[in-house]
Amino acid sequence: MALSSASLVSIRRTIPWVAPQEFLDLYDPAALTLPPFPPGLDARRGPQHFSDDELRSARHGYYAMVSEVDHHVGRILDRLDGLGLADNTIVVFTSDHGEWLGEHLRYGKGYPGHDAVTRVPLLMRWPGGASAGGHCSRVVEALDVVPTLLEAAAIQRPDALQGSSLLADLCGEEGDGRGCAITEMTPTKPQSNWKTLRTEGLRYVVDASGTESLFDLERDPLAYEDVAGESEYADRLQAVRKQLLERLLERERPLPRQWTY
Repeated sequence: MALSSASLVSIRRTIPWVAPQEFLDLYDPAALTLPPFPPGLDARRGPQHFSDDELRSARHGYYAMVSEVDHHVGRILDRLDGLGLADNTIVVFTSDHGEWLGEHLRYGKGYPGHDAVTRVPLLMRWPGGASAGGHCSRVVEALDVVPTLLEAAAIQRPDALQGSSLLADLCGEEGDGRGCAITEMTPTKPQSNWKTLRTEGLRYVVDASGTESLFDLERDPLAYEDVAGESEYADRLQAVRKQLLERLLERERPLPRQWTY
């Protein structure tokens, strides 16, 4: 297959990253930093298995794609300005998932949903409504976007809609969100089901067999060390297990009917 307007960065064992040459040219692969690996995992790398060159090539293609997206987002914002609609339009920029890019010697996304996969950008612009330059540091979910937009537009939210509005956060006030986020998968094989709860500083993972994992992201940001079996984490493990159960039970409760006008 011939590619006329795009260049191809292909990594073995995964799909290729395709981006126009102009965005690939923004980056020097040799200058891109690599993720750190624990000694045991680092020893498994080799010339044909997650080598430095391969990891840099993956980053090169991925970063070029991100820059291409940024470019076209800029075009959309410029168009809103040109049409005189910028001051009357809420803009949301987010993503459905991230990418391992070689961390944990993996590409793509999936179990157990480390931050590289599940931590994504969420930017909102609401001229006249949101506080310019504001920042919300607590954990929120993609589920929160639709309730936020409905409240901003004074539209009644459906009773079955999940998520919490972030409108207070947008307006520079302290929101009342949950401070945690669920990532889950229900594949065709029930025994492969899993859920993970991301809270401030912790990631809790449980699969269909009942096996639990806990990662202290303040001590181990890349989540290589499972501390679920350490006695000093017993109370925190119990707390996040309870928090996940409460979130799952919450889904079954009908929401109160609240009118925004």
